[in-house]
Amino acid sequence: MKHLSLLLTTLLLGTSAFAAPPSNESISQLLVATRMERSVSVAQQSLDQAVRNSITQGLQGKTLTPQGQKVIDTFTADASTIIRKEINWADLKSAYVKLYAETFTQEEVDGLLAFYRSPAGVALLEKMPLVTQKSAAITQQRIGPLVEKLKASMAKTVQDAKAAK
Repeated sequence: MKHLSLLLTTLLLGTSAFAAPPSNESISQLLVATRMERSVSVAQQSLDQAVRNSITQGLQGKTLTPQGQKVIDTFTADASTIIRKEINWADLKSAYVKLYAETFTQEEVDGLLAFYRSPAGVALLEKMPLVTQKSAAITQQRIGPLVEKLKASMAKTVQDAKAAK
């Protein structure tokens, strides 16, 4: 009986170790089904917006001269070009295909494809950006008060450390 259970364990472990790697075609289908190219585009837009927001914060409400505004406009256009050059689907796709091939088996890719093509999978893809946006807002609401509490706690700690003998 011990030999039989050892044999079964060996066979089960052996089959999982030799699971079929996914084909590049199936991975490409999964990347299309999960709208990965659109995600890269959204990432580009988010980085563009982050650059603009940083500049706005750096200006601290100061009004620029036309020449100053031209400098800012040139920089934001250049930054956008750099972002699109460095983060673009054409260059990233092969890295994603390789990553998925190293991570998933063909069976797993097939299961993921079935899910993302199902009504539930489509709903997840359509609604997840809104969920992410709203969850970020929830987190952001909590960060402000948290930072204030931490500042107060740090100030007290520094004061206590200075007073300690």
